[in-house]
Amino acid sequence: MLLENPATYVEFAASTLAETDFIGEVVKRTGCGLLLDVNNVYVSCTNHGRDPQACIDALPLAAAGQIHLAGFAQDIDAAGAPLLIDSHGAPIAQAVWDLYRYTLERTGPLPTLIERDNDIPAFPVLLAEAQQAEKLLQTCQAEAAA
Repeated sequence: MLLENPATYVEFAASTLAETDFIGEVVKRTGCGLLLDVNNVYVSCTNHGRDPQACIDALPLAAAGQIHLAGFAQDIDAAGAPLLIDSHGAPIAQAVWDLYRYTLERTGPLPTLIERDNDIPAFPVLLAEAQQAEKLLQTCQAEAAA
């Protein structure tokens, strides 16, 4: 069983445990793996003003069994700050592709799923995203073998 890190839009005013620490504890105590949703990391970190690479580094990467990629919708919150929504209905943003590469450099190649639930484009567009993910996986594997 794999536990997925969520996309978040609000936070508690105070907490004794960071989300990455909580996920780490759940993985440790249950023995489950991590379904690492790179888009969710990017969305949550943007929404809460955090560094996505630091978040990736804080997750239990050794337990990662699969990666998810997706697109997001953009909005503005009540304070005028950027608000990203994990919509699964847009192309994967370059920042998420960059974070995916950063993640693969730490985890090695992992099975990767591209999520598209809304506004599904023509097959060639989907194929191009799948080929981009495959190319990054192959690059990561070649670099690990070198």
